[in-house]
Parts: sequence; C-alpha cells; structure tokens
Amino acid sequence: MEAREASVILVKCSSGDRTFGIRIEKRGNDWVRTWAFKIDEAKAAREGFDKTRITGSFATDPKYPGCPYCGEKFGLLLCACGKIICWNQNRKSEKCHWCGMLIRGTAVTESFDVSAGHM
Repeated sequence: MEAREASVILVKCSSGDRTFGIRIEKRGNDWVRTWAFKIDEAKAAREGFDKTRITGSFATDPKYPGCPYCGEKFGLLLCACGKIICWNQNRKSEKCHWCGMLIRGTAVTESFDVSAGHM
C-alpha cells in the first residue's frame, strides 16, 4: 500500500471556544478532509500542528464526520488572523474564537493557506 501525504489543520468550533483537528490527505491536486477529532491546544502545540504551511484546494471525503462539537461538515471560514473556524452556513457572520474578530461568511471556503502539522 502506498503511503499518502497527510497533515492536520487546527480549527475552532464557532459554537464555542473548542479546538479540534481535521486530518487532511493529499489526493491528486486537492487536500481532502478525512476525519476530525477533539484536541486541546496544549497537546496540539506539543504535536507541532502549527508548524507546517498547507496551501491549496480542499475537498470533503463522503465519510468525513464533520466538527466533533457541532457536526458541521462543509462550512469553514478563514479569518484574517490566518486561523480557521467551522461555520454554520445559515448565519451571515461568525466570531473567530482565535482572535475575536467578526468574520462575514459569504461562501464555503475551499482554498486555504493555513498552518498544519504532519502526521
């Protein structure tokens, strides 16, 4: 079996100040979200999940379970601070739980330039 390039990006749930990781793997030209898991920020820092840059298009595997807190599968917003939050697409804006800025949501973000850590 061929090894796949995979990483983890850190996200905060928009329903509260809770951090989780999204495992992404390279498939062709896209990074595909394959699963998500709860993680505290101290452990994420120890694992180095904020050390590697990931740039590119993102897709979602049909088996991806979504945010482990609110269940959102597709909505992600990239804040000006460079961090990501999950996004309830029924709302016009969300508060970034990384920096406190209000982010206006207009479309599902499918391309990011974010920090991540290799698995």
